[in-house]
Amino acid sequence: MSDSTPKTEGLHGGSKSAVLHPYFDLNDSIEVAKAVHDKGGGQCARDLVAAALGYSTTKSGAFLSRLSAAKQFGLIRINGDIVSTTGEAITILHPLMDSDATIARRDAFLNVPLFQKVYDKFKGSSLPQEVGLQNFFKSEFKIPDDRLKPAVRVMQASAGQAGFFVAGGNTRLIAPGGGQAAAPKSEPSKADPEAHVDRSRVSPPATSSEGSSNVHPALIAMLRELPRSGTEWPPAKKDRFMAAFRSIVDVVYPDPEVTS
Repeated sequence: MSDSTPKTEGLHGGSKSAVLHPYFDLNDSIEVAKAVHDKGGGQCARDLVAAALGYSTTKSGAFLSRLSAAKQFGLIRINGDIVSTTGEAITILHPLMDSDATIARRDAFLNVPLFQKVYDKFKGSSLPQEVGLQNFFKSEFKIPDDRLKPAVRVMQASAGQAGFFVAGGNTRLIAPGGGQAAAPKSEPSKADPEAHVDRSRVSPPATSSEGSSNVHPALIAMLRELPRSGTEWPPAKKDRFMAAFRSIVDVVYPDPEVTS
């Protein structure tokens, strides 16, 4: 990826929309999470991520948009100069079972406010043609004219990459993975339009006596994949499990920042 992406794709370029949406699709955003994981084991500095993705500077408009998209999909967190992967990203990159990645991709798609709204509106029914979708985006979400075609393109590409078109062809949005699709997420606050609440949507975890979970759902999902006690477990599979579990623990419980 080079810095040749038009400046209108930049995080702060172009017109503003009434609802947050990514300028890069799901697969592009998964590449961001992969770069963070490969370079830092789940956490690394922005400049390392930019270099891994082929950008010469962290101030590139395209790079900032790329980070923003990955954050909207719920695949990364950003804390100052540090970028870290989420449990959802780890599940996509290193699933224990194929169904884990399918569900994580589905939930990543629905993390985007615009995509969740489109799914709620058209789930199970035929999508409008491209012009109809553009008109819908403009009238319902106040997306400016210069962003309509890219927004529709990114939504459709991401839906395909998340498996929403597998059962219904390219005309109907049907959530993959079985069960109910995730409920709509809260809108980002106006004070921080890029804010993202990480909401892993695996099966409900066990609850405490107060009725709320104190264990991250990604860890619960991993533990459910353990074989029965006393079952022979090939060393190679055990090592892969332990590596994946450790990666999730590192993401869920990051090391404290060292201040000088």
